[in-house]
This record gives sequence, C-alpha cells and structure tokens, in this order.
Amino acid sequence: MAWVKRISSALALWLSASAASVFADGMVVPQVYYQKVEIPDQQALICYAGGVERLVIETSFQGDGTNFAWVMPLPSAPRIKPVSEGFFEGLRAIFRPKLIHPVHPYFVWILFVLGVAFLGWRSCKDEVEVVRDLPLCLLLSVGAGVATSSIFCAVLALCLAVCSRLFARTPAIFAMLTMVAIVFGASLTFPPALIGRRFIQTMGEVSLSSVAQADDGVRVISVQHAGVFVATTIQGTNPRGIIEWLEKNGYKPSKNAGQAIRDYVSRGWVFVASKVQRDPGGSGYTAIHPLAFIFQTKSPIYPTRLTAIDNGPCRMDLYVFGNQRATAHHFHAERCDRVAINWQPQKKNLGTWLRATDPEVSDLIGALTVGTKLSATLTPKQMDTDVEIKWASFFRTQRPFVYSDAAAMTIALNMALPVGALGWLALGASRGGWGVDERRILHWRWRLIAVAIGIGTAIFFLLPRVDIIAV
Repeated sequence: MAWVKRISSALALWLSASAASVFADGMVVPQVYYQKVEIPDQQALICYAGGVERLVIETSFQGDGTNFAWVMPLPSAPRIKPVSEGFFEGLRAIFRPKLIHPVHPYFVWILFVLGVAFLGWRSCKDEVEVVRDLPLCLLLSVGAGVATSSIFCAVLALCLAVCSRLFARTPAIFAMLTMVAIVFGASLTFPPALIGRRFIQTMGEVSLSSVAQADDGVRVISVQHAGVFVATTIQGTNPRGIIEWLEKNGYKPSKNAGQAIRDYVSRGWVFVASKVQRDPGGSGYTAIHPLAFIFQTKSPIYPTRLTAIDNGPCRMDLYVFGNQRATAHHFHAERCDRVAINWQPQKKNLGTWLRATDPEVSDLIGALTVGTKLSATLTPKQMDTDVEIKWASFFRTQRPFVYSDAAAMTIALNMALPVGALGWLALGASRGGWGVDERRILHWRWRLIAVAIGIGTAIFFLLPRVDIIAV
C-alpha cells in the first residue's frame, strides 16, 4: 500500500502467590500480518455437552526458581491430557476480530472521474485555453500510474483526460467520456484479495495411574503424567486435611484460602494439584503447554475462587463452545457465531462462521455448533464466586471489526477527499450566479477544505485501530 501513502501525501500537500500466570503470543491475522493484542491474565477453552465439560487452561508462568505448582478445584475427578503450546494461539485465530486491511481506495476512482468530468465541462464551456488545463491532465495521468504501478495505465489516463478536454463539445460526447472514465477508474480501485491459513501442532497422550490412599481424611484419586506435568487429584471430607496435604507435598496454599477450600469440600469437589520442574537457572517468563481437564458436571463452570485470594483485578478470556450462545455474569460477548469443523478454504458458503482447522481444536469441540468468546476484567470480590456458564438462544452473529492504520487512513480519504473535491467544483460552478463573486468563492472553498480535513481526521481516530507488523 505504498502507493496509497504517496497519493495521500501528495493530496495533503495539495490541500495542506505461586508464580503469577502470564500469557504471550499475538492474535493471528491473515497472511503476513500479526496483530498486537493485550494479553489476558487467564484464558481457557470450555466445551460442554451431555454433562461433560472439556476445560483447557493456559499454564505459562512468570517467576524465579525451578519448581512450580498450582491447584485447580473441579466438581469431579478429571481425565487430564496435554495440549500443544500453540493451542491458544490457534484458538485466538478462530475468534479474532475481522481485520479490515487493506481497503479499496475509492477516492482514487472518484477523484479521477471528477477530474475527467471537470475537463469535459471546461470543454463544453470552451471559456479557458486548453494549455491552462494540461497540468490537471498530467496530474490525473501521474495518479493513475502511481495507483497501478503501470506506465501503460498512466498513458491511457493521459489520453482520456486530453480527449475529454478537447472533444467533449456536446452533452452526448461528454456523457460517453465520463462513462469511460468511470469504467477506467474502477479498474484502478479493486486489487485481488488474499486468503491465509494457520495451523498448530499437536502433542502426545497422557499416562494415568490410579491410587487409593487415605491420609487424614484425604484420598488420592489418581496421579496422572500429562506432558511435563505431574497432576495429583485428591478429595477429602476435612478442609484442614486438604490444606495439610497440600503443605506436606510442597504446594504452600495461602493462609486466606481456608474458606474457599472449606466451601469446595462441602460441595464434594476434588482438587487437582499439578507440579512442573524447570531447569536450574531459569527465571522470568516460561511458556509450557496447556492442560485439558475432562470431567462430569451438571453445568459448565470455570473456578476462580482460589485465583481471587491475595490477587488484584484479573482479565479473563473464555472461549466457550456449546449448542447455544454462552453467557456469564460480569462477562461480555466479544464474538459469537456458528462453528465450521475441519473447514476448508474452498468452501465459500460459510460466511463468518468460526473455522476450526486444527485437529486438536476440532477434537475438543466435537459436534458442538456455537462458539462464544467471553471477556471480562474481574475484581477479587467478583472472582469470589466461580464463573457459571449459562445458555441463551443463538439468534445472530456477533463479530467485532478492527482496522489497520493504512485501512483507517484509506477510509478517511475515501470520505474526506470526495467531499472536498465535489464541494470545490460545486462552488466553482456557482461563479457568476446568485451574486457570488470570486472572493466569496475562495472564502467558502477554504472553509470546505477545513470541513473535509475535520471529517477525515474524525473518521481516522474514531475507527477501532490495531497495530500490525509485516514480516
């Protein structure tokens, strides 16, 4: 889009506790563009059908040391398996806002047609020497050449402009040349579109060893090796016994976690205590593959009570799949749409559907038909109650739009430049009528330029824009 910048510049001159979890990776956008996004503190995939929830949680962390551990309360004992490190990157790609980039520069077409029409109008009036209009003919030729990067198109544009100025002596010829300019201008405006795809890798399965061990009212249900994690599922009837087991096994729960653990125990929930060891000398951010928990529950849920302890506000993104639209208290839906499993680019009839191409994502989604991205920034008080997913009827597609800076600039020019050019010509056509003199025309033309610049500036800054990096 370098030519857009050149044209716009020329026209402008012309006019004038444990380790805290963190999550990295940018939202994938088509072809060679990567959108910079604000990374959430927590993100999870929730798939629910037939009383079974499949919950995938990001497990990256920030901190110094070699041993890291975390505890996840769940309604029932889960089966745990590893998920590839690129899982959430691919999931964000499915739910990404529609990135508008590039945008057709309609202002090039409109200005070219207006320029040819103005030359034809001057030819009909025949009040000005042809030589005085040659600079405009050359300007239209240069603009067409820069827009198409073609000398041939520049020569055609010059011929059309000169013909309009010399031969548009009658309304019929004027109309014909204007129609030719419209067709030619359209050819300067519509470049071919590009389609891009993105895939992620998968990982191996999980090993499971069942254990029946009681210690102070705590029963170890299973020990599962999922990728680099060792996950122990425990259940107990004594909250103090749960806390002592965690302390004895190196999990060091917060002193303020007692009430939350007591409530989970009273409801018969289990606790999945997971450990991972990092190489000595490691520090800072570490990205580790996510974990998938598959368990039975009456309704889909995302536990947050332990997250609320000794923490501040937390931004969360939940990617929820079901057969209806998902809702949750304090969360707003950023996107909601139908699901297309194993989508192939040659299928053109899917519209805005969520297109899952990765086998890992497809396997977890299964036959579910609706996907919803829920986002919120929750306070500790709001996280003191687990997030319960509710269902509502799916009645319409919801998808946000974002614009690159180049697209926003092109849209602003598409609106502002035609307004300025049309007004400029209309004011000039009023010369000699309604008692309008040259001074008044010039006065209003400068006001019109200021209005056009204001319109373009407002559009550029009001459109939701994102930074993109070309690689």
